[in-house]
Amino acid sequence: MPILIGALVGLLLVLWPLWSHRSPPDNSVIRGSYADILEPVLPYAVSILTNRKSEEVPSDLANDPYFSKYFDQTQPSVNQTEPPVNQTEPSFDPTREQTTLGSGIVLSKTGLVVTNAHVVRSADNIIILTHLGRRASVIRTLIDPETDIAVLETDLRLSRDLPMGLESPVRVGDIAFTIGNPFGIGQSVSMGVISATGRQQPGLTTLTDFIQTDAAINPGNSGGPLVNAQGQVIGMNTAIFSSTGGSQGIGFAIPFGQVKAVADQLSKNGLVSRGYLGIDVAELTPKQQASLGHASGGLSIVSVKADSPAADNDIRIGDVLLTIDGAPVSTRTKAVRLISQLMPGKGIAIDLLRGGVAVEKRVFLSQRN
Repeated sequence: MPILIGALVGLLLVLWPLWSHRSPPDNSVIRGSYADILEPVLPYAVSILTNRKSEEVPSDLANDPYFSKYFDQTQPSVNQTEPPVNQTEPSFDPTREQTTLGSGIVLSKTGLVVTNAHVVRSADNIIILTHLGRRASVIRTLIDPETDIAVLETDLRLSRDLPMGLESPVRVGDIAFTIGNPFGIGQSVSMGVISATGRQQPGLTTLTDFIQTDAAINPGNSGGPLVNAQGQVIGMNTAIFSSTGGSQGIGFAIPFGQVKAVADQLSKNGLVSRGYLGIDVAELTPKQQASLGHASGGLSIVSVKADSPAADNDIRIGDVLLTIDGAPVSTRTKAVRLISQLMPGKGIAIDLLRGGVAVEKRVFLSQRN
């Protein structure tokens, strides 16, 4: 036995120098670079230029020699219906041509681009610029204002669709990258972390829980991709919380699963169909919560619309709503979002408390008008 132990120790002493000086794995993250991870995503991030009539002071982009060349400043707006003013008479036109900038994500090789609705809303002219500076035209614009998501059908063509893969769960502390064209300086990448998930921002939309990140999001980034350390698009950059108008480390992105679901409906149907239950709810007070003795929270039903799915299934004012299709609810915003994300005609389970007694309803949603 001592001989065997001595032989093993001797073998370890021989192999240790070789093992300890072995070459590290060929991994770009270990080498301190994420270039190999981000490179496949860069062609799918585009800049979006828009031209519109505005009473505001025009953006500096309108006079920028790089961006202004994409618009013919001598042409009238396509929405202009008034005859031209006689140039021999003095006049004042309160409207100006305003050029704005945003970003977008190319979803398919056939040129389907998704962006924020506020980037393209009311635009008279929209131009897509690829990361290599190639220009593409927009054929049709489809907008869902409730989620601030728009789909652009373009003449851009790529070799393949945006790589989707299996999206990893988004967790606080994950590395995150924003890709966009901040302030019109050209395609840029910024790095940060996921600061929070499930953020509610009613000022933007009540139908989405946002991803919060400290990766820099500035004007021009709206509509661009938020990417994780595996090179997967996990969100669409949408807004910043700032007192100066620039990035202060608090940015919000729509989870990409929600972006894709809305984009699919817009591209197929031209609009988004949302479920309708026909109730309104209020959050329980601490006293009401204590009296129920129900740990998972709940919402008090304060109104039921006549001839709605809720009324047809004997859901009553005073009932306490506990779950919608298996998901617990504790805020009005979450209840609205859960219902609106379900398709009309879908049968769902509604769990209630009525007089302290558990009640389950099977309801088929109608379409929200």
